[in-house]
Amino acid sequence: MFDFFKAQKDTTDFGIEIVFPLAFSDEKVSFPKAFVFELFRKILTDCYDRSTDFPEKHQTALWDSVVSTQAQKGLISLLALHMTNKTADVYIKLDNGIVRECTQQEKEIIDKDPSGKNGIKLNFASFHRSTILLILAALVEALLKNANAGLKLSQSLLLKINALRQSVADLNAQSVIEQAKAIAKGIKEGKGALLDGEDKTELTNFDPEPMEQALEVLYGLMSMMSGLPRAYVAGQMTSGLNATGEADEMAVERGLRFYFNSIFKPVCDLLFGCKLVYKTSNWRKFAEIAGQLPTLEMTELISKEIKERLIKEVVG
Repeated sequence: MFDFFKAQKDTTDFGIEIVFPLAFSDEKVSFPKAFVFELFRKILTDCYDRSTDFPEKHQTALWDSVVSTQAQKGLISLLALHMTNKTADVYIKLDNGIVRECTQQEKEIIDKDPSGKNGIKLNFASFHRSTILLILAALVEALLKNANAGLKLSQSLLLKINALRQSVADLNAQSVIEQAKAIAKGIKEGKGALLDGEDKTELTNFDPEPMEQALEVLYGLMSMMSGLPRAYVAGQMTSGLNATGEADEMAVERGLRFYFNSIFKPVCDLLFGCKLVYKTSNWRKFAEIAGQLPTLEMTELISKEIKERLIKEVVG
């Protein structure tokens, strides 16, 4: 199973090497790492979308840049990268509006003073869900390779010559082989061919159902490990809260809260000096609170601060 993490080349006509040349510390990144990295980056981006009170002046520090030579990766990509790699010690700081990794001298300062004013230290060594997600993504890669082989085979033409072995002597075998190749090539190009009445030509069939069933199982396991619904991991989310997508949206709501409260909020609060609040997208909760707003406004049992916090959580 662990061989999936090694770059492999298939030298047959049906093989394909799925390795993407993405820039992670100047090394080629395999499909599993790219898949899990993009999943974490999507999750953290959604955490930003669900947060309130994010300082507008620091929003650019979240995103990647193709211009900056000092720090081309934004905070979201940096976090997603180290979540994927399960990096033990991550030192980052806010420097003139950008987030970058610290130098050795800056790391020593942070170790002496972990208050956050000089930067922060993170530890993803115990982020074990990343390991399982990488293994599952490697199995997805294996399925894609098999699917590619199956699609290649489905383009193959089978030429079945009646009683070939009984009718051809060994001395004439090469001539028959050349004729068969010419006939097969002509048929694939839409040309006519001279065949015996009992000869047959047919294309091989590729059945995608086993692969689709295997993907369903893998996406289900990814859903369990990531804490998010299968549709979210597979990129099949419906738009908005409706009859078919409401259950998935509620599951996303629950799953994102973990990443928001354990990773996104504490990092942003320390780096940017803010106090982020998770903004729900649960329209049912919004409708319930909207109906109670007049009562909340009139009652004196709830403080003004709690009322404002409640409304801010819902409407942002």
